[in-house]
Amino acid sequence: SLLNSNHIKIEQVTTNNIQSMTRFTSNTKKNTNTPRYSRDGTLALALCFLLSCASGVSAFSVQKNQNVNSIHRIVFGTAALSKAEDPHAMLDAAFEKGVRRFDLARTYGMGASERIFGEWLLSRDIDRKDIDLITKGGIGMDGYGDPDRKILTQEDLIEEVDQSLATLNVEDVDLYMFHRDDARLSADNFVEWINKIVATGKIKRWGVSNWSFDRFRAAHNYALENGFVPPTANSPQFSLAAPVCDVWPSTQSISQPKHVEEIEWYADNGVELLCWEVLAKGFMAKTDLWPEEEVDPSTFDAPVERGTDEWRLQRIQKAYCNRENYRRRNLAIKLAEKSDLKLAQIAMLYPLTKGKHISVIFGSAKADHIDDMVALQHFNIDDTAMELFVDPNSVSNNFFPFKPQYVMDHARNKVQPFATRKNQKPAFAKSE
Repeated sequence: SLLNSNHIKIEQVTTNNIQSMTRFTSNTKKNTNTPRYSRDGTLALALCFLLSCASGVSAFSVQKNQNVNSIHRIVFGTAALSKAEDPHAMLDAAFEKGVRRFDLARTYGMGASERIFGEWLLSRDIDRKDIDLITKGGIGMDGYGDPDRKILTQEDLIEEVDQSLATLNVEDVDLYMFHRDDARLSADNFVEWINKIVATGKIKRWGVSNWSFDRFRAAHNYALENGFVPPTANSPQFSLAAPVCDVWPSTQSISQPKHVEEIEWYADNGVELLCWEVLAKGFMAKTDLWPEEEVDPSTFDAPVERGTDEWRLQRIQKAYCNRENYRRRNLAIKLAEKSDLKLAQIAMLYPLTKGKHISVIFGSAKADHIDDMVALQHFNIDDTAMELFVDPNSVSNNFFPFKPQYVMDHARNKVQPFATRKNQKPAFAKSE
């Protein structure tokens, strides 16, 4: 084996390969002008040559594998749908290109996203069974995750669910999620209240958004121990750019390496992770956004008015603009260039490659961006790149040390450009 989970190591090469390489070196005409190597040195060079050229072995690359990621794991986000120039056209483009799963919330656009989606769905010849709907609620119309908002009651929850269904023009949703946790309520309350609604058939699955691992596990255990339907999804922030603080009030992130065991627990217990802000508000989509030398950390804690553009920018930069994330972005740019992909695609592939139980939410105002996201069905990042993103010193071998730059510059990349279909008029649009 040439690879293990933590390092790239040259551990063994078959006897035939060694003998073949040895015969090659011994039969080569000696040149007195070239340096002489010891037998061990010759074998070391031979093994490095085999590592970089052997069929099926790649280092620091994106691999193309047909349908390696289910389209179900690529979710169209609607947080900014109301700001699109033509929201219905955007939804048309997403559906026409194969997207079938949509993420909504009662508070997105102060109700506008659910309303627009409901109008779109009603005006199209689309079978409800072909659409997988996710919506969130349980926080009233609190747009900032205020921990001091009006406390939720069971009656409020029932009303919010009914309002969402009516606005979406559907009888049920595939997944309903509590948009935020509320420490003033026990996990037991959430489990019992949502199970009463699940029993009505209005909700097929339930989950939570921005809950800590401990709170999620408490709700999950309580449900299983008391005969209730457990939560099967959590929606945290997860991106290649790991935030060093809460991006938004009362949110949760699993991007830091310390959350690896939690991610594994979710997988072992059949819990889906629906990840938001995977592109770190553009930091992992635009190669020149917020250059490191132009960001001033001394402004991160300056007093600003909540909800303003200045407040948003301050929180985003404080969370994402740090030395480690700039290193990760530079590495992702290098991988994107070698793979003939875009930075945003590499960033989206990072969580997708982490586990089959992980889905990514993306939002877009441009149809060609949807093509980029749909193409992710057919790619994954190899182990070397995934390790280097987290630890720049994760590459080693048994013969002599070399820098990750060697791996990057000698990667065997087999990615082929993804063919993009031309835009066509949606066949599912109703004729006027």
